[in-house]
Amino acid sequence: MNFSRKVMLGSVLLLGASNVFADTADLRVIGTIAPPACTPVFAGGATVDYGVIPNNSLSLTAPTALAARDIGYTITCNAPIPVSTTWSDSRAGTVTTPSINLFGLGTHNGVNIGNYRTVQVVAGTTADGSAVTLIQRANPTAAWTAGVNTINVGSNGLTEVSYAPVGTVVPGSYKVYAGTLRVTATIDPLQNLDTSTEVVLDGLSTMTVKYL
Repeated sequence: MNFSRKVMLGSVLLLGASNVFADTADLRVIGTIAPPACTPVFAGGATVDYGVIPNNSLSLTAPTALAARDIGYTITCNAPIPVSTTWSDSRAGTVTTPSINLFGLGTHNGVNIGNYRTVQVVAGTTADGSAVTLIQRANPTAAWTAGVNTINVGSNGLTEVSYAPVGTVVPGSYKVYAGTLRVTATIDPLQNLDTSTEVVLDGLSTMTVKYL
């Protein structure tokens, strides 16, 4: 009887010692829940450069439209998501002909130089490599409408442009958007400007990508 008790007690003590010296390994479960993010990029350094414009190529008494310049853009997202773009004009106070579709070209000796218009070209616009329809609405509560050849970019920060499957006016979800912007600048009548010194065009606008 006494012997059997000792053996049983020794077994209990050994089991307890084994639990005390057990090895462990931790498993962590981590991650981040975040909204999709998109990055817009303009081709060619995001600059439309008209270079040197000779005075004698501009009208003295009427506004002169310069040749249109095209610039490509892409919007790359980290997940498929419907987006729209809005635009704001950092030179809004220099527009010579007030319009939500015109952007200012800055001032020279206190006088407004002119305007420029930006449109998004429908032909060749793609999303994830496939053709899409450019659509537009005047504000976040208005209905979407489709563009025909080009679609006006508004400078008021409200006008939205988005991308829909061909034949629809409902924004689609994509990862990579690509298209072309066409910029046309118009210089005010030369008689309004002091051309005794160089007149430097100074347009600056910002495209904002919104997640729908």
